[in-house]
Amino acid sequence: MTNKRIFILAAVLVIAMTGRSQEYLTIFGRSSESRDWQDRIVRNDNVATLPFFDDFTAESSFPAEQRWQSGCVFVNSGFPYKPVNYRAATLDILDGSGVVYNNGSSNPFIADSLLSVAIRLDSIAGRALSPADSVYLSFYYQAGGYGDAPDENDSLVLCFGYGYQQVDTIDGVVYTYEKTGWQHVWSTSGSDFDSTFKKVMIPVTGQHLFTDRFYVLFYNYATLPSTMYPNDRSNMDIWNIDFVYLDADRSVLTTDSYPKVSLTGLEPKFLKRYVSMPYEHYKETSPDVTMNYVYDISVSNLDSLSHQVRYHCTVEDENTGRVYSVNDTSFVAYDFSNSGIEDFNIRLRNFRFPDNEQFDSAMFVIRQYVEVTDQYSDVVAGDSMVSRQGFYNYYAYDDGIPEGGYGLTPDDTYFATQFNVASPQKLHGVQMLFNETFKEANYNFFDVYVWGNNNGKPGEVIYVLENQRPEWTENIYQFAYYKFDKPVTVSGTFYVGIRQQEKKSINIGFDMSRDNSNYNFYKVDADWKNSSIPGSLMIRPMTGKEYFIGLGESQDVTEDIAVYPNPARDVVFIGGINADEHVVLSVFDITGREVKSALSTNELDVSDLSDGVYMIRAVTEGGSVVTSKFIISK
Repeated sequence: MTNKRIFILAAVLVIAMTGRSQEYLTIFGRSSESRDWQDRIVRNDNVATLPFFDDFTAESSFPAEQRWQSGCVFVNSGFPYKPVNYRAATLDILDGSGVVYNNGSSNPFIADSLLSVAIRLDSIAGRALSPADSVYLSFYYQAGGYGDAPDENDSLVLCFGYGYQQVDTIDGVVYTYEKTGWQHVWSTSGSDFDSTFKKVMIPVTGQHLFTDRFYVLFYNYATLPSTMYPNDRSNMDIWNIDFVYLDADRSVLTTDSYPKVSLTGLEPKFLKRYVSMPYEHYKETSPDVTMNYVYDISVSNLDSLSHQVRYHCTVEDENTGRVYSVNDTSFVAYDFSNSGIEDFNIRLRNFRFPDNEQFDSAMFVIRQYVEVTDQYSDVVAGDSMVSRQGFYNYYAYDDGIPEGGYGLTPDDTYFATQFNVASPQKLHGVQMLFNETFKEANYNFFDVYVWGNNNGKPGEVIYVLENQRPEWTENIYQFAYYKFDKPVTVSGTFYVGIRQQEKKSINIGFDMSRDNSNYNFYKVDADWKNSSIPGSLMIRPMTGKEYFIGLGESQDVTEDIAVYPNPARDVVFIGGINADEHVVLSVFDITGREVKSALSTNELDVSDLSDGVYMIRAVTEGGSVVTSKFIISK
């Protein structure tokens, strides 16, 4: 699947650059000043202890500050293709705002970095550490995923950092400086391409590394192709990293495993056609048309043994608070080292989203759980995945993350996406996400079009909004709103799209993880053609009068509280909580059962909890709710 997708991408790029009229895909970003990664050690106030672990499953779009101090790496579920567990950290050529580093060139340059906080490697639980304690760092990496694969001259690099004191004597006066040294320990090139995640296990050797200030640093070398149109120099050279684990008493002589069964892959899709749709349209339409009653889940059993597993899924209606149990089934999860990630077909059990509520919009929280039910249930942790299904005032095929960018050549060309309404509706505008390219090369004029239907293709022109340009914000992956100067009435099947005025790609966001190419069309001559590129154009027509971006596709609903260390043994510390305010803390196990509660504290005793995955929820006096997930491993 992945290799085929990359072949298509390469083919259409070649056609585009030879001058023929064609649709083509590029991969995205603005220009940002890149700083040398050695300058990114900005604090040592937050010190981590062993075990140091991150599977990047928290809902924030950026690495957790309790473990990482560089903020330009994007944590997401869109770019990684079947990561070891849900979500991964993506290194590319964009900063934290989605802006292309302006030191980019056709020669390899340092782009993103992922730098840990200081980690205590001098001791663990009062025990002094040395190279004899078999300390290893392991992680999984993937080149490309759903995004652009790195070029042959690109690379992913791992360095270890270590703090030390330098003493100088000047004119008889002794000066002591805190310094940081760096040791290159591993790298791989873009030519070593493989669509799967590969595991790397690196020993920490050398007494100089066993200090109270040890660092883990990933960074990537990237290149901007000199042969591409300036409009296309965007989000490229993708590396995905997952399951970073540093601890003592590990060995490569035995099968290295982690006692956990994880959920991974994309969030479940409970709607048949759209990712999101207006609630009124949903309520007017038959369940057989709207609901996707069979969906897929992906499971990775990271333990060395196969396990009997229970899968459970619930849906919570945020308007009413009602919770529905939609599936409860069991299966065997085979060990990852032999079977890799396994896919299972899951069927919704007598469920459809409520359609009798008097609300203009609705949001449902989908919670999936896996738990080990055999004799190892006390030592092998399960997992959970939280996603959302929104019903707002727009239609969306995409999940909010643009793994690519779409455009046409030459000028005066058109592309469109097909939509359908259950009853006549008035469109008030359209949301679109445009990729920011190197030095904003795609800041060109375009026209927004609405067409009627002509035998399954765009027909007569209903409305035109002329002379628009891409709009961007300071936040990564934000939609821009193009408001129509008058309401546009549509019925049945209609199309929304763009007339590209310039001969170079407008580079609109393209979700490559969800294929809706059968609804995408383009016209470079007299006839409309169905798109040949798998994916979804990030075009969202709006039926409501007010501009509204729904929660749930790629944006965070709340900022997670920070729980550390994670995994924990006896005590967890909670960041983001003001202990002077009235805050109710609740801890839930994998089945949703409350196992512990506390009031207004930043420290929680968890010594009485068994090994496993837990959710912690904090409710403030104002009613806001923040959550996080942590693991107990003793």
